[in-house]
Amino acid sequence: MKVLNSKLLKAKDRNTKRDIRKELKTLAKEERKRQQLAITDVLKNADVVLTTLTGASSKKLNGIAFDLVVIDEAAQALEVACWIALLKGPRCILAGDHLQLPPTIQSVEAEKKGMGKTLFERLTEAYGEEITSMLTVQYRMHEHIMNWSSKELYNNKIKAHSSVAGHMLCDLEEVTTSSSTEPTIILIDTTGCDMEEVKDEEESTMNEGEAAVSIAHAKLLVESGVHASDIGIITPYSAQVTCLKMMRNKDAKLKDLEISTVDGFQGREKEAIIISMVRSNSKKEVGFLRDHRRMNVAVTRARRQCCLVCDVETVSSDKFLKRLVEYFEENGEYLSASEYQSS
Repeated sequence: MKVLNSKLLKAKDRNTKRDIRKELKTLAKEERKRQQLAITDVLKNADVVLTTLTGASSKKLNGIAFDLVVIDEAAQALEVACWIALLKGPRCILAGDHLQLPPTIQSVEAEKKGMGKTLFERLTEAYGEEITSMLTVQYRMHEHIMNWSSKELYNNKIKAHSSVAGHMLCDLEEVTTSSSTEPTIILIDTTGCDMEEVKDEEESTMNEGEAAVSIAHAKLLVESGVHASDIGIITPYSAQVTCLKMMRNKDAKLKDLEISTVDGFQGREKEAIIISMVRSNSKKEVGFLRDHRRMNVAVTRARRQCCLVCDVETVSSDKFLKRLVEYFEENGEYLSASEYQSS
């Protein structure tokens, strides 16, 4: 085909060009046909085929029978999408955690009518331990970070592997032991520090004062030797993400500091996680912070340190969040945001 393309560029006669184009078209068609045959042959002889749920509907898989269908992250998949793959085999394994974030549903009406409930969640509720097998050892978090979610959401069944149960930020190479790197869990309370939330132009909630405190704590960690790339700031609101990024960009040392929404961090981890909860108002409204799954994801992204920045008075109006705050206060370092304002 390269030779023909070269001839086409050099050809000046119209009929010659037409013949070359016709030949190129025939060759391209033959090449596509051979590629498809090769792909089909590989798929038919493969022991394992990897695909997305929607990819399972590909014509390339027509006529291929599978003994087992495994769907990873099934708790984040729409049930209708799961069935595309499930119909390919007589047995299935669904792997996931229905106590973390569910799939995103754009239609409020569809969610109300049940589209938000995953097949994973539905089967777990219907059959429980009869069909479920729970992995009880985790290899990410210090046990003090893990204990909250284990007790609150997993009936105290989760245990930390010995390789991570006691690891701390100050154990990392080049990191010095300091008041910032030694604690495993930290609660920074903004109550009474004049750090109330506001709405941006798109009606997303933000809190500049809380963002400044979160950035200040990240700076202290970096000054103690923690790599900025090992730190993440998580917040539920997109406006707060924008605010935090603007503050981060003013300091070159923080350029590798990752900032994202809770949803953006699912499946990820960092040595240190700072959670900016944003909500601070006289009505004590907490919005979707009360979503157990969202807070579970946020806290459990941390390996060696989890720092919660919030207005304790506001978030404690919700019983679930109150228990979270109390756990941090009782088992970690309690600080006032005013200590960061004066630093």
